[in-house]
Amino acid sequence: MAIQNTKVGIDSRASTRNIVVVVITGLLALLLAQQVATGWIPLGERLNISRRDFNIVEIVVIVAAALWGLFTLWTATSLLRPQPSTLINDYFDGGPMPKGLRYGVGVLAIMGVVCVVIAVQILTGWIPLGERINISRRDLNIEEWFSIVLALVWGGACLRTVLGFLRRERPAWSWGQWILFAGIAAGITLLLSGLFDIRDFAQRTRGPANIADVLQFLLPGILLILTSLIAYRFTVIGYSDVGVRKDIAGTLAERARARDITGKRTPAGQTIRNRLAKSPSAGAIIGFVGVFMLFSISTDLFLQSQSLASALTNNITRGVVALGTTILMISGEFDLSVGSLLGIGGLAFMGLITGAFPPGVGAQHPIVAAILAVGIVCFFGFMNGFILVRTGIPSFIVTLSTLLMLRAIPLVFIAGGKTLRYIDYFSDPPDIRISRILVLVLALIFGVAMAFIARSMLPPMYRRLREQFSGYAEDPGDFRTLSLGASTVYFVGIVFVFVAILLVAIGGVLDQLTQLGQGSNFIVVSFFDLLNGRITALPLIGEIPINVNLRVGVVWWFIMVIIFNFVLEQTRYGNACFAVGGNPGAARAQGINVNRVKIINYTLVAFLCGVAALFNAARLQSIDSLSGQGLELEVIAATVIGGTLLSGGYGSIIGALLGVFIFGMMQTGLVQNNIDARLFDGVIGVIILVSVIINTWSRRIRA
Repeated sequence: MAIQNTKVGIDSRASTRNIVVVVITGLLALLLAQQVATGWIPLGERLNISRRDFNIVEIVVIVAAALWGLFTLWTATSLLRPQPSTLINDYFDGGPMPKGLRYGVGVLAIMGVVCVVIAVQILTGWIPLGERINISRRDLNIEEWFSIVLALVWGGACLRTVLGFLRRERPAWSWGQWILFAGIAAGITLLLSGLFDIRDFAQRTRGPANIADVLQFLLPGILLILTSLIAYRFTVIGYSDVGVRKDIAGTLAERARARDITGKRTPAGQTIRNRLAKSPSAGAIIGFVGVFMLFSISTDLFLQSQSLASALTNNITRGVVALGTTILMISGEFDLSVGSLLGIGGLAFMGLITGAFPPGVGAQHPIVAAILAVGIVCFFGFMNGFILVRTGIPSFIVTLSTLLMLRAIPLVFIAGGKTLRYIDYFSDPPDIRISRILVLVLALIFGVAMAFIARSMLPPMYRRLREQFSGYAEDPGDFRTLSLGASTVYFVGIVFVFVAILLVAIGGVLDQLTQLGQGSNFIVVSFFDLLNGRITALPLIGEIPINVNLRVGVVWWFIMVIIFNFVLEQTRYGNACFAVGGNPGAARAQGINVNRVKIINYTLVAFLCGVAALFNAARLQSIDSLSGQGLELEVIAATVIGGTLLSGGYGSIIGALLGVFIFGMMQTGLVQNNIDARLFDGVIGVIILVSVIINTWSRRIRA
């Protein structure tokens, strides 16, 4: 069989574009050095230091930026000169290093040295971070320690990759791409931070920033993006062709074997796109990361514990309802009446627990009131599904009708804009008595269940880890060390979680055993606190400050996420939901009762609306006639952001969870950035559109 080697390079237009970007990058680096050298961009601590004097930080930046710029311009001039065509793949086989790859290796070397210098400067106190009031240079806060570790890890990875390139180690080719790709992401983060710094600077000085200030805030980010981007483009040339032979002559079988792409490598960017294409929640993942990074950079308040806790607490209701809405939409239907169902559930619960209605019945026990309220809501959900399958009327019309009909009920019972409040009927909270024996039994069952799950999960994980250790020397993968380290950390983490859970269960059992016979054998707890009371302490964290509004409902919400994610992905019923939404005719041919699945899902949505109504009523301890109004559009929007299709057959619980998180972060972040709250709906509309575009693009890649 004759094989002809095909050289892979850049066409003339791409080469010209790359050289132009290299020249611009070099000029920007020299501009940064000039601005720092002339004093227009002051760095580090400059108390009582004139523009003519330089501190150690400025000297390092001037030297690094100047070398960076000169090296970049030298690369541009070398690329303009005629040269023989060389391949990166040939370099690892003993050939000369291509000039584009030489630039990428140089960028990695500069990045590594700069990161190590930054770590040293923070360690010695020349670059202070965070709040350093009354803190000496010898003391370091948590932000500084984190930055030191991050800089050393990144710098060490850069320098080790450079050494791998110099030694012609092929794994360095893969490592270099991912490090440069991370450099692009870091540059974008730095650029966004600079934009918000300009805003804050203008607010402090009450005037527009001048050119020097704009360069100070934006130039480092732009420089890092351009440098990493062009180095990444030079580095990925020919990478996807490793393991693939193209121009082939020979028999049909020989040509088929030669074109086998199982060993084909993919660049970092393409790998990320391929991974996202396999996930229904690609848009939600990108949106979540983007929104989180945006608000984390824009304000220091966003990452504070009280802000994150409020973002979770304020979205318990939306998050619980979104679970059922996701499963229903996967089966090809949707429900516009969830807001009205929530209002009916809250009205029924508060009316029963206070005795306000039905007349003559009197106040009911909290548990009885909760069961009846959820049962009433489930009945209306069942009727939604029953009417749909019996009449064939589209779900939009059916649920729009029930939305309007059910909304009229609380408007009639709670007229005139009034509020039905628990405190107007009782001064004490609705306490319930729980037997310590029941708690003991539940703790034992929980502990046994966790031990059973650990017994089924840990041995296979341990065997796979041992196989990785034993096959480490023969593993040809470029990331074998990283994979082994990640697998070890993951296994240790899972073991730690199971041990912690078992210790909590054992501690609960021992605590109840010691309490039995010493006083009352019952635990008295407020029903409102049990449903959605404030969490005052957490294991391994300790007492939670009073200004951190973290609620028990968050715990119930996450437990339901785990349960319904398991049901959707690991059970036959979950498969039936996907089949019904994807192709009802094919589902019927496989023996699936399509009508029953749809009725069950409508009832499930109503059940979760009733549960969410209990959480809402327990937190507010009141109900008004407009409770839940507008919830339907918010939940459907969060579900669509999470990647679920309105046409059915595609979606995920985790995507819906991320969609709800995006809602919560938007609500908190816009307020903290002093942005008009009326823009919230407009921003959510943009996020929905972008998420749908990303999800559609991901499905096309997957196809």
